Amino acid sequence: MNRRLLYAVAIAVVVLDQLAKFAVLRLVPSSHPIPVLGRYVSLTVQHNTGAAFGMFPSATLCLTILAGALIVLLIAYGPRLVASDRPMAVGLGLALGGAAGNLIDRIRLGQVIDFIDLHFWPVFNVADIAITCAGVLIIIALFRRRRPLESAEPTQH
Repeated sequence: MNRRLLYAVAIAVVVLDQLAKFAVLRLVPSSHPIPVLGRYVSLTVQHNTGAAFGMFPSATLCLTILAGALIVLLIAYGPRLVASDRPMAVGLGLALGGAAGNLIDRIRLGQVIDFIDLHFWPVFNVADIAITCAGVLIIIALFRRRRPLESAEPTQH
């Protein structure tokens, strides 16, 4: 059951990410950001050839290979990791979908389309949000697994 959840979340992220990028590229002029929430959030089209925050701008091929390898690993081993753990299934699904969404951009365009601009943080996209949330959920799931089990014996008073 959690295997289906992992793949359903991944597919949902890819679809949302690609639809958002398609819409932004069609509706937002490259040179004119569109305010969404006053001066706090704008839609700003940026073409990112690097990793997060624009790091490693000339590493497109390497990042494409790494993302592809991550996707293969998540597809191959993800179902084993989520056997009885819904938060892990959602976390790995978010990671898989986010990696796949940005990989589609790299293969199709040679770069990733970023468009959510908070004006105090580097511009990002839906796939980046999914990857960030994945990290948080996976850490929570791992801490939950490491929590000591409660004693099954009743306490004496």
